[in-house]
Amino acid sequence: MQIPLTQSSRAGLEFLGATQSYAGGVLQTRAAAEYREAEPNPPVPILERKASVEHHLADSAAWAFDRFLTRWVAEEAYVKALPAAESAREEITGWVESRTPAGTLTLNPGFEAPEYWENGFHLAPGGWDGHELMGPAIHELVFGYILRPGGVGAVRHDENLNDQRHVSARCAPRDRYEWIVELGAGTGRFTTALARTYPDARITAVELSASSLKYAHALSSDAGLAVDWYQAPAEETRLESGAADLVTAYTLMHEVPTAANQQILHEAFRLLAPGGDLMICEVAPYEEHDAFRAVILDWETENRGEPYWRDALTMDLPDMLRMAGFTGIRSFGATERKYPWITLASKPQA
Repeated sequence: MQIPLTQSSRAGLEFLGATQSYAGGVLQTRAAAEYREAEPNPPVPILERKASVEHHLADSAAWAFDRFLTRWVAEEAYVKALPAAESAREEITGWVESRTPAGTLTLNPGFEAPEYWENGFHLAPGGWDGHELMGPAIHELVFGYILRPGGVGAVRHDENLNDQRHVSARCAPRDRYEWIVELGAGTGRFTTALARTYPDARITAVELSASSLKYAHALSSDAGLAVDWYQAPAEETRLESGAADLVTAYTLMHEVPTAANQQILHEAFRLLAPGGDLMICEVAPYEEHDAFRAVILDWETENRGEPYWRDALTMDLPDMLRMAGFTGIRSFGATERKYPWITLASKPQA
């Protein structure tokens, strides 16, 4: 929906988006050039890369202001978005409640959230369910005004995060699927891409956040997409075993610790029918990036509410997939810039 905003709220959100785009597109580009000139032979291990960049750019105004503004925008995003959503509470709830339901919405108020769920992703106060309207605030305001212009994390300033999801959806090995299970669906941006790409498939979207699920269901219903929204941890969905022919996750793995990722892979294996496909869409491992870009990505770990980012981008995902029983493992960039980074694997035929 189009959340009604005051002129002040809209201007504040647009300013944050423009600031982030400038930081990522102009300041970061300058800092990258400065570093490459200062260090033609950078190290490879990520912590050594981090130390090298910090050393060579210690006096760089471009580097200092890029990092300052990126952190400032991350903090201000919810300062602006949540009050804006709250001021439009009546319009938002009325719109959600007036949608003609398509698909299903299954909430589990008594479920026990994993410990990592309490870490406050992306600096969101209280986490993904820290506010009753967090779902629409993130989907329409944080994504729509601040993140869509790009220039932060893995999304560069001249990229469109929605386009990236549609490109990724087309990377699955088959042209047709019967039952797709998406793990960590959020408010359904990738879910929508899957539904558009595979219109005949039944889609079950699994997510922990009740706020995200309620808003995602309203959005998909409004679009006429019969998605089944289901509240559960990705590592223990309790969905039917051996029946899905595609299990997928979009930027989920960097949000959970490595041990939980291994559990998620085992759960995906359990859900799949023999011969079924797994598709993981993530940020490429550090080894796929040059030193400066790897440090830009790694900065998220300690500075922008991404505590498991470094672990996810250094873990041996192919080996973890083999441990879970998968075969036919291969990885590649969905675009020339290697983002999203697609990893495909299959459950062996019985």
